[in-house]
Amino acid sequence: MVDTSDIPWLTGVWGVAGLLIVASVAFVLYSFVGALVVGLFLYYALRPVSRRVERRLERPNVSAALTLLVVGIPMLAILSYAGLVGAREADAFLRQVDLPQVRTALGPYIDIASATAPRNLVRPLRDIAPELLELGSAVFVWALRLFVVVTVAFYLLRDDRKISTWVRATFERNYGVVTFLEGVDDDLSTIYTGNLITILLTTVIAVAVFYGLDTVAPAATGVVFPVLLGLLTGVATLIPAIGIKLIYFPYTGYLLWIALQNGAGPLWFPVAFFLVTFALVDVVPDFVIRAEASKGDHNLGLMLLTYTIGAVVFGWYGVFLAPILLVVFLHFMRDVLPNLLDRRTDEVVSRGD
Repeated sequence: MVDTSDIPWLTGVWGVAGLLIVASVAFVLYSFVGALVVGLFLYYALRPVSRRVERRLERPNVSAALTLLVVGIPMLAILSYAGLVGAREADAFLRQVDLPQVRTALGPYIDIASATAPRNLVRPLRDIAPELLELGSAVFVWALRLFVVVTVAFYLLRDDRKISTWVRATFERNYGVVTFLEGVDDDLSTIYTGNLITILLTTVIAVAVFYGLDTVAPAATGVVFPVLLGLLTGVATLIPAIGIKLIYFPYTGYLLWIALQNGAGPLWFPVAFFLVTFALVDVVPDFVIRAEASKGDHNLGLMLLTYTIGAVVFGWYGVFLAPILLVVFLHFMRDVLPNLLDRRTDEVVSRGD
């Protein structure tokens, strides 16, 4: 350990060096902030599973790798595919309803989906070369992000207990710091393994149900844009009690209107859509998945605003970064600020005496 207590000027030099090091690391981390926060989400989402596996195998390396391979990577693959298809369907929908302003706002996501859409390659090379370069560039960038996500999640799953021990040893004289960090960790665990897992599972169930209903729908009707509808249903679970109903009630009305329009289709399909969606997409997520996954006491309205504003401000990774910022802010206001104000008040009183 370097002792600079007897050399004041050297202490200042080390302080400046520390600031430069922190700034350099922060700059590098900021370049991959999206991948880092997704890796953090993956860690919290998989931590309960990894710890159960670790208790059986007693080998952190193997349990972390096994959890990622069996649960984590398939979950990311499903989420990524749903996002791509949903972006394509959103593009098609916005073209149909003629909303160019909204399409411009969603431009980056639609461009990514368009770059990965199937193409007719039976064309001259000079025509498809720019598209192939664009696709190759997008694949490389997202593959690099995926590598960072998986690496961050793996080492956190493997070494989280070591990190926890180091934090407690480092800040053992400042109990408030440990309490603050433990509170943030508990809330992030609840949010990521609760609300977001509920969103993901609800989305998967909704997309599967809507695709299934579309396959049995009469020729004159059907479930248009099932992936987009499933994604909206998943996000709507953040609104307690009525969230999912805000999606499938109006859509049932739309299907009923189509069926009644000049006898365009039989009435059994809107009824079947409503009953199946109510049973499998509404009841199951609300009374089974949410009750099992969400164990904390969070204001769901505030969480809804957090996810929405985060996605608008930060982009694709905002739904993962915004909860971190919210939790840190709430714990600072609740646990740290009152102590700082009390200490400030005590200092003023003592000066007055």
